Amino acid sequence: MDYLVKGYYHCDNCDSIFESSSSAVSQLSCPYCGHIMAGSYTAPPETDFEADSALSDIDDGGVSNDIAHDQNHDFNRSSGAEQVVREDPAVAQKKREAHHMKLISISWIVFVVLVVTVVIYFNSSSDRFTGNTTSSQLDSGKQIDAERQELKLSLPKCMTVVKRFLNAETASAKAQFVYDGVRLSREMEDYYAGQADLRPSLLQVRPIVYHALHIAGSQAIGTVCQTDTGERFEAIFILDDGEWKIEWKSFVRYSERDWALFKTGADGDEADFRLYMRVMDVREDLAAGDVLVQFYKPDIFRGHMFDGYASEVIRVPAYSGQGKLLRALIERSAAAEDEDLVGMQISEFDPKQLYRVRVRMQLGLNAKQQPEVNLVRLIANHWYDPAIVKKNSLAEELK
Repeated sequence: MDYLVKGYYHCDNCDSIFESSSSAVSQLSCPYCGHIMAGSYTAPPETDFEADSALSDIDDGGVSNDIAHDQNHDFNRSSGAEQVVREDPAVAQKKREAHHMKLISISWIVFVVLVVTVVIYFNSSSDRFTGNTTSSQLDSGKQIDAERQELKLSLPKCMTVVKRFLNAETASAKAQFVYDGVRLSREMEDYYAGQADLRPSLLQVRPIVYHALHIAGSQAIGTVCQTDTGERFEAIFILDDGEWKIEWKSFVRYSERDWALFKTGADGDEADFRLYMRVMDVREDLAAGDVLVQFYKPDIFRGHMFDGYASEVIRVPAYSGQGKLLRALIERSAAAEDEDLVGMQISEFDPKQLYRVRVRMQLGLNAKQQPEVNLVRLIANHWYDPAIVKKNSLAEELK
């Protein structure tokens, strides 16, 4: 067996120093990186080192030295392996920083995407809840502007209609300017036959107050008009097949009988009237006893408040059905804010503490056998034609 030369060798590839015995240095390879050695021989240590090693081997029986040699060999291999995978500290730091920046960038992108998603979601949700409201508000504003414009364009036509109506000499001539004039022609004939109409011809009628009304199923305008003679009156106009017509019954405060002549009738006669009603003990406790009321006939024009005479004071039992209606009417009128049930502004014409009512009255005889007027029923709290304003029952309106 050839004697193996033991020595230390230096690896040019991984910069490791190791101990080995080899008969040919050219066949030697680095135990850490596997690089083939090429004459990198380092002289063995002094003889004393070998003697000490030999003695150590003898003292330990060869076992301890072998174990130490193996452990040292494993440690050197481990150190060499670490050196193989170890990178330049500057490069490693740059890689760590790049990885850190990459993580930050990814996190930021994810955060931005989440924020944009949440904003889009809530904006879309808000649009679902407020978009319709905003759109409806815009549509409502456009509708109001269109109605105002249409109202202004319609007023000259309405003034022409009412001027021709007032200047017409016969009931049939007037009927063509009246809403549903064919149905009302008989009543119009009876009404105008009992009146001496000596009114002068009108050259001009202009509106001083006008606004749209809320009459179900109809397009209506409420006005306060003034003639060239200075008289003022209310007129309600309803669109009928493209033409504006007068709501006649409220215009003339139509009643079935002449209020001034009603007392000349027979005992037990009944008729419907459009009247002003005054509650005389409104400040007292209405539940204490009878309610005292009085009725007046209004005129068509503003020149004077009443036409004919006022009725005598009529007692209505507070606990009766009519007494309860009276109380409800008073409470409702107090909160009406100067508008009736279709939105007509009536405060300019109506005296305070007087209410517009349609009532059914009966003629009777008192204890002295003198004729007196009694209240049969409160029908409605307005003067409109019941065929146009469908609510005819005061009890239904005041629920």
